Amino acid sequence: MKNFKQTLLTMIAIGSLTLTGCFHIVEEVTFKKDGKGQYKMMIDMSEMKGMMDMVKGMAPDSTQTDSTGAVVGGAEQDNSMATMGQEMSKVSTSLKNIQGITNVVEINDTSAFQFGYTFDFADIAALNRALKVINKEKYESKTDEIFKFNGKTFERSATGDIGAEMKKAMAENTGEESGEESLEMVKMFFADMSYKQIYHFPESQIKKPDNEMAEISDGGHTMTITIKPFNEEQSKKNPSIAVNTKLK
Repeated sequence: MKNFKQTLLTMIAIGSLTLTGCFHIVEEVTFKKDGKGQYKMMIDMSEMKGMMDMVKGMAPDSTQTDSTGAVVGGAEQDNSMATMGQEMSKVSTSLKNIQGITNVVEINDTSAFQFGYTFDFADIAALNRALKVINKEKYESKTDEIFKFNGKTFERSATGDIGAEMKKAMAENTGEESGEESLEMVKMFFADMSYKQIYHFPESQIKKPDNEMAEISDGGHTMTITIKPFNEEQSKKNPSIAVNTKLK
């Protein structure tokens, strides 16, 4: 999990500079009745960027130059963003070699603080193959079938939970180096972080999902589940990304 931990440390570093740990992971999948579709994963840190821009505007000298007058704030920011982009690029390269996966596109917007990738899949088997590679490379986590879909039913298993993996990695990192007190501070710092799953079924309608956190919109064609891994109140409800629903 070395590469993922490096990405995580980058997020924490940027958060400490911007005085906010708020960022969002968005996993968005579109399923057609024939099993084809598109997958998108994005880390949205745009709220951190807004805070960083505000801090620079209020104290430009302290954030942009060092004691010699050389510009450092922008360089540090660029280096952190470059690290994020490199981690995403590694995943994109691996995806291009998977059977049934096409149109792999990297999202590496350092100006908007948004990173990720999108790809098209030929069927559910291809999607599961891609996610298996991603989970192995990024989190050293073994997953088999994450999604099941036959046009009439849809199921997302509890495995491959990016938010849970991030929480685990963060706990391991802070626990090893700083103890429980620092871990509690990190939890508070990232309390508003969210992991959102959005599922689109443009040719079907969703009927009675078994996850009480599922929100239905777009005339029954879209389902959204939002998890906040570090939110203590939500954690008491044992939230899960797993969902099973019938389709019409």
